[in-house]
Amino acid sequence: MRLLLLLLSFISFNGACNELKFDGFATLSMTLTDSENAGIRQHITQPHATYKDEIGFSTSSLGFQLEWQATPELQFVGQVLLKDHEEQNIDNALQMAFVRYSPSANWQIRLGRTGLDLFMMTEHRDIGYTYTFDHPPTEFYAIVPHQNIDGADIKYTFSQEHGLLSAKFFAGRSTAPIVSDDNFFWDVEIKSLYGVVLQWESLDWTLRVNHTITKAGNENEQQLQLQAALAQVPDEVWPTKASLLDSLHIIGKRFDYTAIGARYDNNQWFFQSEMSYIDSNSQVLNDLTAGYIGVGSYYGDHTIMATFAQAKSNNRTPARPLVSTPQLDLLYNTLIRHTNFYLIDQSTFSLTLRSELSESLAIKVQLDHTNTESLPSAFYLHQGLTGSNLDTDFNTLGISLNWVF
Repeated sequence: MRLLLLLLSFISFNGACNELKFDGFATLSMTLTDSENAGIRQHITQPHATYKDEIGFSTSSLGFQLEWQATPELQFVGQVLLKDHEEQNIDNALQMAFVRYSPSANWQIRLGRTGLDLFMMTEHRDIGYTYTFDHPPTEFYAIVPHQNIDGADIKYTFSQEHGLLSAKFFAGRSTAPIVSDDNFFWDVEIKSLYGVVLQWESLDWTLRVNHTITKAGNENEQQLQLQAALAQVPDEVWPTKASLLDSLHIIGKRFDYTAIGARYDNNQWFFQSEMSYIDSNSQVLNDLTAGYIGVGSYYGDHTIMATFAQAKSNNRTPARPLVSTPQLDLLYNTLIRHTNFYLIDQSTFSLTLRSELSESLAIKVQLDHTNTESLPSAFYLHQGLTGSNLDTDFNTLGISLNWVF
């Protein structure tokens, strides 16, 4: 990766200026909500959130992309994105940095840091101007913290009578942070990551299917502390201790991700939908399904869209110890926060209006109504959870100005 950065930094401009392309993109986003308990954010990597009576700007971002066509077959690509991070450093800001080799019109090989191709909008999810949503549906796009992969992929595309069919295989590893309440931070590593993507594109249709397998590569300090504390509790006091210890041992646990997506667009109206299923042998994230469907129509320079998104897991709250003491109660409540992180059952209905101000500037207004069965939830940060009447139904207004340059 360092070698690739040096190559991008020390490009010789002598005779190569016509092959160098520099682009930028920016989103100025404002968020308002009526939720007092669920702090609104767009991704589980974000360390800041917006509550009732606040105006949030933490979902704003600024990015730059550099492309250098060194030869007809060889291209270098780098992308830097500045957005809300717990740790602001080069590694977090560097979204893409890869070499693309295209020996023919059908074959493409990439090496370096690329987008983790789990979604229809993988390559441009941070470029708000390129899609109608104010932000990608939270229930579908916010679950997986990882956005890129350090590795390689190979893609073959061939034309058919009615469209283009492509097949891609990728492999590598990835790290990304998960941020939660009480300053919880975990830089999650996934290794032995392999995936296959099949996609078919025609004039109006795009259909795709993805299957990805990976293994957890590390644990956080809190997990290690909980393991040590739980190991000291006698089995007769806590009969489910063995399964709880297993849930805390996450290194080497398998995670499978399967998704299908479809989009239809005839320049008058469109719909887009994606559905995913996560299966694992870890109790932390067990059988989670997510999906959304959005339908919209074009009216001159304006686009109106309605979207319904839903996510649900089959996680279960573990049994309490048979004895109650202040120490055991504290240990149990801490364990609950770990094992219930992905205890998710919520849906959101959204209405979006997008207006083109120019060929490179658009404004979006989106109103979300969210119903969640329980709080806390992995999607949000939280405050005031000690009360009995929590905000399980709430509304969020997002307004964003999206620019490409």
